Amino acid sequence: MKKISTLLILAVLTAGSLFGQTNKELMKMGDAAMINGRYSNAVHYYSFILFKIQEGEEALYYPYEISTAYREPEKEENGTIAPPSSPNAKEVKVIHKLADAYRLADDYKNAEKWYVSALANPNEEFPYAQYFYGVSLMYNEKFEEAQQQFEEYQTNNNDPDNKYYKLASDKIASCQFALNPGNTKETVEVNNLDSIMNAGSTSFGMQFASEEYMLFSSARIETEIDSTKLDEEKNPLELYLLDIYMVKINEDGSLGKPEKFPFEINSRDYHEGSAVLSSDGTSMFFTKMDPENRNETKIYASRKFNNQWLKPFPLDGNVNLDGFRSMNPYFGADGKTLYFASNRPGGEGGMDIWYTELNAQGETTEPQNMGNQINTPSNEVTPFFHENTKTLYFASEGHIGFGGLDVFSSRFDEDTDWFGASLNAGAPINTSRNDSYFVIDPKLQTGYVTSDRDACTECDSIYNLSIHCNKVFEVKKPEMKFFISGYVYDEATNEILPGAKIEFKDVTYKWEHFEMIADENGYYEHELEPNLELFMRASQKDYFADKALVFTLGATESKNYQQDFYLEKIPKGEIEIEGIEYDFDSAKLRPVSEEILDNLLDFLELNSNLKIEIRSHTDERGNDAYNLDLSDRRAKSVVDYLVDHGIPRERLVPKGYGETKPAEIKHTDDSMVFLTPEFIYGLTNEDLQEEYHQRNRRTAFFVLEQN
Repeated sequence: MKKISTLLILAVLTAGSLFGQTNKELMKMGDAAMINGRYSNAVHYYSFILFKIQEGEEALYYPYEISTAYREPEKEENGTIAPPSSPNAKEVKVIHKLADAYRLADDYKNAEKWYVSALANPNEEFPYAQYFYGVSLMYNEKFEEAQQQFEEYQTNNNDPDNKYYKLASDKIASCQFALNPGNTKETVEVNNLDSIMNAGSTSFGMQFASEEYMLFSSARIETEIDSTKLDEEKNPLELYLLDIYMVKINEDGSLGKPEKFPFEINSRDYHEGSAVLSSDGTSMFFTKMDPENRNETKIYASRKFNNQWLKPFPLDGNVNLDGFRSMNPYFGADGKTLYFASNRPGGEGGMDIWYTELNAQGETTEPQNMGNQINTPSNEVTPFFHENTKTLYFASEGHIGFGGLDVFSSRFDEDTDWFGASLNAGAPINTSRNDSYFVIDPKLQTGYVTSDRDACTECDSIYNLSIHCNKVFEVKKPEMKFFISGYVYDEATNEILPGAKIEFKDVTYKWEHFEMIADENGYYEHELEPNLELFMRASQKDYFADKALVFTLGATESKNYQQDFYLEKIPKGEIEIEGIEYDFDSAKLRPVSEEILDNLLDFLELNSNLKIEIRSHTDERGNDAYNLDLSDRRAKSVVDYLVDHGIPRERLVPKGYGETKPAEIKHTDDSMVFLTPEFIYGLTNEDLQEEYHQRNRRTAFFVLEQN
């Protein structure tokens, strides 16, 4: 959840009390505000120290300026206060604290200015001022200047093991990333939603609630409330607290008028935000935060019963660990997986993405960290899992990006059974500011992102803050197009094979199977549908088939796939199945043989138009009749195994040859020889004799027909 600048009204409401405060007391108030995450309030406390009103003089503290009979503060052209030109030692310390407070209040324009003063007036209590100056420059899209500051910081603080030295290396890479025009997606459009959706001080966290409605969070004054007529029992901050809203999706895809979520979800004293519904619409999960102390942030849930939402309750201690923040829930379509962000111990550092599983009673399992493919020592927040593409979207300020929070994605890899590398969504979805809460529809065409990229004029009541507040932006991606093309070759000669048949089968059976014929150049091409798991098979007369797997499932942008096929010519002789072993003097297959035959199963399933003879051979030692019978039983044993595993028996012919067909191999002098008894016993090397006997004891197959 972002820092809500409207809480600055607290500073206005308590401004009168500042007149009687000493600098020491004001410093404590500012430090306490920093600890509690009320950074905007800290700005005002620290500012008041620098330009404190002389006791006994007539003076006023205005929302838009600080005026004093003791010392008129230096001002910028736009009226914001400027750092004192000749600060004393105590003021230098306040300048550093004020620079940090501006930065943490997301006011990077003023932070940049005050860090310049801080660097001109160094203080050993603040050794990382230059690093944070570079961070502020990045947020202000001054990437080249920022890179210079990070490089100078590393030179001045030559300690590669230092945390900020390492972070500076990442920031240098991020500056280079931001300056690379290739990281901008020209086909993606990002537009600010209208003033109805983005009314008030902040709007963020769009979520698809159903095909007809969306949820989001906002702090806004309801039009039916007259803020000038609040009675004393009203909480003045109630007009600025975050609440959960719903908005209808019109038939044309536009959004209707937002309405505050009915029932008992929203409270009058706390922030409620980043809500998500279960896929069946009966459970809601959301973040609840104390406006007086942002460290008190927990995930709540509510159940729908008899068409009414029940009183929200906090999730158990597995999720809401005492002393730590838990926020930004996302509940998966599987009805059990809850993703969320937390700064609990055991992670990579800062806020991390975690997941847990819920049972029907709302009890949770011990949360698991999503690991370092997703999480970094910095902050990762706002998870969203796109079911169709098995892709986790989240916001991170630790991965290489444009600065601030950037939107990233990580796709679930079925081979590794985990999520892959995190990819930056690129501009214009991402900017140098904070971009988060990304969601997108199942077809990957319309999405929403929360961003503070634009300056805010109505969300802050105190002019010496240059605030950028969260607003919701619509993301439009072009309709994705997928094409596949390639050639069919002879594997041995690399010559093209015209007229080869290419078969396309969607393993999910959402797309009708079809086939096509490669042209005279062995070339084929075809348009594909999104969200496919496609099995492809290329075949040609007198050749074994070749296969490929192509996935448009999980693709997030248009793509041209290149898939060539290489077909092996069917040999005229038999093909040995190497590694087949039987028990001694038996037709029983050993376990290692079954593993090898599983590969033959795959081959026969791919080449479903073949009829083959399974051949078994022995060496010449032993009785001829016995060897013939043993080999016949062994060939039948192989056929039985293949039939038991789904190969039609009519495609298989078992045949035992005993010792009547010695193997033909390449001898040590590269000549081709038959391993007849005369040849074997003519060798002087007994080890080679035994090896050749073993070669004669073999199982093979021979292609009888190709339909």
